[in-house]
Amino acid sequence: MKNIFRCVLLFIVVGLTGCVAHFPINPPLSEATSAAPYYLHQQRGFDRSPELLVVLAFSGGGMRASALSYGVLKTLAETPINWRGRPRKLADEIDLISSVSGGSFTAAYFGLKGYRLFDDYETKFLKHDVEGVLFTRLFNPMRWFKLSSPYYDRSEMAEEYYDEILFHGATFSDLVGRPGPAILINATDLTIGTGFGFHQEQFDWMCSSVSDFPISRAVTASSAVPGLFSAVTVFNYGGQCDDRSPQWMRSDDLKNSPELQPLARKVSSYLDSKERPYIHLMDGGLADNLGLRAVMEQVAMHGGAEQTLDDFDLKNTRKILVIVVNAAAAPNIDINKKKNPPTAFFSIDAATTVQINLYNDETINRFRENVKRWKDEISLARCGKIACKNGVDFYFVNASLADLKDKNERKLLQELPTTFSLESDEVDRLVKAADELLRNSAEFQKFLSDVSH
Repeated sequence: MKNIFRCVLLFIVVGLTGCVAHFPINPPLSEATSAAPYYLHQQRGFDRSPELLVVLAFSGGGMRASALSYGVLKTLAETPINWRGRPRKLADEIDLISSVSGGSFTAAYFGLKGYRLFDDYETKFLKHDVEGVLFTRLFNPMRWFKLSSPYYDRSEMAEEYYDEILFHGATFSDLVGRPGPAILINATDLTIGTGFGFHQEQFDWMCSSVSDFPISRAVTASSAVPGLFSAVTVFNYGGQCDDRSPQWMRSDDLKNSPELQPLARKVSSYLDSKERPYIHLMDGGLADNLGLRAVMEQVAMHGGAEQTLDDFDLKNTRKILVIVVNAAAAPNIDINKKKNPPTAFFSIDAATTVQINLYNDETINRFRENVKRWKDEISLARCGKIACKNGVDFYFVNASLADLKDKNERKLLQELPTTFSLESDEVDRLVKAADELLRNSAEFQKFLSDVSH
């Protein structure tokens, strides 16, 4: 009831303050600083085995997703492996985290802080009433004049608070050269409905630099739920620098690849700033609520599985582990026990949940199909048509709340509201659930067995 009351009041104030846009702060390449560019394939970190590739995908789902993804990282940090006689923690081998919405807070903070995440993230964020603070600030009359200005809006207010409690002015240049994994934060381009990744490849198309872009702003865009938050806007300078279109768009590969053609249309939309001088971004879950489509896009952009491994300096990879942390909510079937139709607010929430779950299922099925094709591509590239001993083993783990064995616990956690405020014991239960999902995963246990022999 408390969350419903907050949402109703929030919509009232949204109407009073208007839906003004962010002032973009990303500079054109000609005015960018000399900070090192944040290209994903150059940010894999160091001291990792070149024969292992570990990729995590963190879903949306508010604080529920933030806590579940944190729990997975905690378990990986406590899981020993002994690959090639070298004892390690599995979290030491994470190469890439792709995240959306609630999962982006955890991914970004881990990218910046590494294992220090486990020292203060719970108190600073997970067990903090983030939504309550934003609610209080929104209804503070001292901020109403500021909120009515085109220079400051609801997302600006949220970004300011996220930076205050977590990111402290950090930009993407602060992720460059760190020992941890590459972090791919994803939002949704509101105009074309596709994912928008915060990395230099994406910003190259716009003749801009992501290096000085605040991480708090990227996370805000990734979690900007329509209606509750305003769009985060960035400048597009596409066409105002030398040709930044990818090489594959200028080759015959494009004509022969149905997979690359929609990607080419997406890239082309950024290359002409006269048509699209401003890019408006919202919650990443609108385009990809699991963060997996962004991973598939990266493989396509780099020219296939084998070339992607080569570009990421992983051409000797033998084992690939992909874990998707799926915090999707379950539809509330209690409405089926009541004669009266559900309220408009409840109907919108239920419809959104159903559509996201269906889209998630389609994304996972598509990813599994890609895995089969990638294995064949790698085997053919390395061995030709002969029997291949230099291929790769894929391990795909779907750490989904829907797979919790305890029916009552599953129901409780899946029905937690998609907000940024949870009780302390609810956070603890989500962390415990993450550990249980990994420990009970046959695929995860097989990976552990295979890398420890």
